[in-house]
Amino acid sequence: MPNLRVVLALAGLTAGASLLAQPTTPSSTLPRLVIEAGETARTHTLITVQLPATVRGADLQLRHEQTGETVTLQIGPYREAWAVVPSIPADKAVRYRIEPSLKGAAPDRVTATREVSRVRVAVDGKPAFTYVGEPLRLPSGIEDVYERGGYIHPVLTPSGRRVTEDYPPNHKHHHGIWAAWTSTRFAGRTPDFWNMGDRKGKVEFERLARAWSGPVTAGFEARHRYMDLLAPTPMTVLLEDWQVIAYAPVAAARPAYVFDLAITQALTGTSPLELPTYRYGGVGMRGRIEWDGKDKTFFLTSTGRGRLSGHGTRATWVHMSGDVDGQRAGIAMLSHPDNVQSPQPMRIHPTEPFFNFAPQQAGPLTIRPGEVFRMRYRFVVMDGPPDATLLDAMWQDYALPVRARVE
Repeated sequence: MPNLRVVLALAGLTAGASLLAQPTTPSSTLPRLVIEAGETARTHTLITVQLPATVRGADLQLRHEQTGETVTLQIGPYREAWAVVPSIPADKAVRYRIEPSLKGAAPDRVTATREVSRVRVAVDGKPAFTYVGEPLRLPSGIEDVYERGGYIHPVLTPSGRRVTEDYPPNHKHHHGIWAAWTSTRFAGRTPDFWNMGDRKGKVEFERLARAWSGPVTAGFEARHRYMDLLAPTPMTVLLEDWQVIAYAPVAAARPAYVFDLAITQALTGTSPLELPTYRYGGVGMRGRIEWDGKDKTFFLTSTGRGRLSGHGTRATWVHMSGDVDGQRAGIAMLSHPDNVQSPQPMRIHPTEPFFNFAPQQAGPLTIRPGEVFRMRYRFVVMDGPPDATLLDAMWQDYALPVRARVE
């Protein structure tokens, strides 16, 4: 699977200096990382940096050149590095030296534990969400045709309240956070990969590529395949790669679990996959069964709209919430501006806890042979009602990343 860049990836990282392995290396010879905020002030900003080959070592940290404050730097298998920068004023830059950590490896705050084809993600030892690879045992009363894997469920808030549902009886093909296309045209046929009960198409789990844990991030990569069941012999139309990255929490008034989902899709043959204008399809999000009913789920979009007024409009984020054990809990989905048809139009169900950024609402799309179709979303899971100011700030960090260079 290709290494997908995290949405907050820093651009322009082309030069570097040699990093010596001894802690006594003079600071003037250590590589410098310069991070520019841009027009927006940054607080607890998540960043990722592709380290030059000249920066060696595994247990590294950042040291602020003026204050001496240190920041944990996590190194990934492809020499990508993650950190959380505490503060950068608007239109200013901060400078850090990349140096060996005197304390050695930092403890893993975020873990992705692989259990065959499942991945359990935890933050500071508390479960946050689970990825389901191979299908689980079907709930009682659910027909075999609805069996599927390749989705995220359950998703929990920092207090442990579950906000997603799996196999709800009124929409048995809904699964926490999942992806599928609905109305399609392919090779003269009309496979439907979303509505599995129609037996026109389905999405299958293929493999789990890797999983990792660390002091700043944990995550995994997986592959799914889109099966055309209308073909003379069921055939794979599309290969879909997921990269999911969860982040360690930062000190904030509102604790939150934050994770990114980056999806790439590519056709396996020479026929295009057409996506006609339709009201839903893509990445879906399903809330708890207890939230069924028009007055039991609460929606808020980045434009200030609710459930009924928000459907069919465009937004950069949407928050879905409801009561769990007498307390409000919810999940927000942030759409990256590089997504097709951005800001993307939305499907908000009028009576059920279901949401979907549906780009094909804005007009037909086509995935062509040899091209890669990309989708990128960030999820923010919190206890309590939505905080529009906080979500706006988090979307700014996601959509307009800081800039950095190594000197």
